[in-house]
Formats: sequence, structure tokens, C-alpha cells
Amino acid sequence: MRPKVLLHAAVFLVLIASLKIFAQRAISQNLAGGIANTQNLPLAAVTLIPIVLLELFQKRLNRITFSLAILSCVTYFVSSFYLPVENRSHELASLPAYASLLLLLSIGLVAAAFRNPGTGKALVGFFTLGLISLAGGFLYTFSDLDVLRAGQTADAAVVLGGAVWGPHTPSPDLKARLDAAAELYEKGEAKKIAVTGGTRRFNTFESEIAASYLRAKGIPGVKILTEHNTLNTLDQIRYVKDVLIDSLRLKKVVIVSDNWHLPRAMAMCKWEKIRAICYPSHYKMSLQSELYWRSREAAGLQIFLLFGA
Repeated sequence: MRPKVLLHAAVFLVLIASLKIFAQRAISQNLAGGIANTQNLPLAAVTLIPIVLLELFQKRLNRITFSLAILSCVTYFVSSFYLPVENRSHELASLPAYASLLLLLSIGLVAAAFRNPGTGKALVGFFTLGLISLAGGFLYTFSDLDVLRAGQTADAAVVLGGAVWGPHTPSPDLKARLDAAAELYEKGEAKKIAVTGGTRRFNTFESEIAASYLRAKGIPGVKILTEHNTLNTLDQIRYVKDVLIDSLRLKKVVIVSDNWHLPRAMAMCKWEKIRAICYPSHYKMSLQSELYWRSREAAGLQIFLLFGA
């Protein structure tokens, strides 16, 4: 089989995989989460693939480059069958999916460098700078934070939103955040619990599913605050400032989330001039999952610093 025909077939698999993910998740509802989001992989694919192909077809491919391109396309296609859908999460499947797209982009950059050395050097330099910045963001996710200590009391524990797997089922990481907030309330270290998340799931809002979980744990409904407007972490931090602090006049709030998520959230608090402390959940995950989520947070931090989003 001629190489170009085989490569065309591989790219066709990528397009099929993208359409499959589009069918599973309404991408227009998830754009607020940024490209660094598993449900937005098709957006990355249809953006990168044409760039790569324009470069690949301009010159004869050596065997290694050709094999890597084929392998990347097939990997992306296979990974698409295990990416998150409405009631389950397979974040590990996104690791090879993202890796395959990055590899295709890298092949395109190398090809561009050979065709036009000046442009190629600029692209490679930009890409290298991005990697260095991403590495710095990854290290930042291990930052020391001002954590709520025993004996301190907050007016409210704010649970940052997360995914839900059913009409009454928070995802494991959101469940751990809710358990941590409930623990603070039960110990008298938080007077109220505010749950966030305005994304609609299972004909209701994520925050309402979280509130239902807290009520089932015995937290009085009058002590639970919900909102239906936030779609991402920055929205939720602004909710803390505009509603909890400015409108309800709460003086001390504690932000509850996972340890890998809190550094970015607290950076947003500083940006919004919020004096807040934090409290990490006790959610445990595999090393591979933690590397993925910290890498994703590093990308999110770069987006926030560059674009304030």
C-alpha cells in the first residue's frame, strides 16, 4: 500500500474518533473548560491535523516519521472509545490521546523547520518556551498554601465544583471534596457549606447534586448554599467574592478542593483580592492520574496567567 494512502486512512480514523467524541459530548457546552479538557479533544484534533498534514505531504516521509504519524492517529482513535461520557470517567485514556496529538504537532513543527529554517526556529522556540512554562506550572501545583488549621473557624467552606456521575452520584474527587467540607462543618470549623457548579447534568445542576449528597450525610439544608451560574474555577472564585463576601458579608471563607487544584484556585483568589484559606480533600489517586491532573492544572495556570481565563 502506498504511504500516502495509508496516512490518509489513519487521518480518516482521527476524524471518525473526533465525530464520535462530538456525539458523546456537546462540545459547545464545554468550551468554557478550555481546550485542556477531554471533551474538547476534537477541537484540538481538527485544529492540529490540517497543520500537520500540510507539512507532512510537502516532502517525502522517512520511515520513522511516517510510522510515528500512523501510530499517533491509531492511538487517538483507540483512546476515543475510553474517553469520558456522561456517567463515567476514564481520565487515563486521555493521556495517550493528548500524547498522540502532541506528537503529530511535533512532527509538523519539525517538518516546518526543514522547509523554512527561519519560521521553523521561531515555532520550535515558541514550543520550547511553552514546555518550560508548563514545567514551571507543574512545579507550582506543589506549592505550600495557607491551610485551615485545627481550632480555626470559617464562616463558610466553599466546595469547588466537579463532575457528577449520576442524578445522585458525585464523582469520586467531588465526593472527597464534599466529605472534607462536611468534616469541617461537623467539627464546628465551618458554619456553612457553599457548593458550586452551574453545569447542567441529569436535568439538574452539579451544585444541586452536591447539595443532595450533603443532605444525605446529615448536613441541614439551611446550612447549604448553592448556585447555578458558574462554569469553571474562575467563575467560582468570583462567586466567592461577589456573593459570599460582598453580598452576604462573610468575613472568612475556606476553599475546599483537591491538593493539585488548590494552588491555581488560590492564585485566582489573590488576583481577585480575596483573603481566603484552603483545605485539601483526602482524595487518593494513582501516580499516573495525579501526573495527568497536575499537568492539566499547569496548562490551566498558563491560560489564566496569559488570558485571565
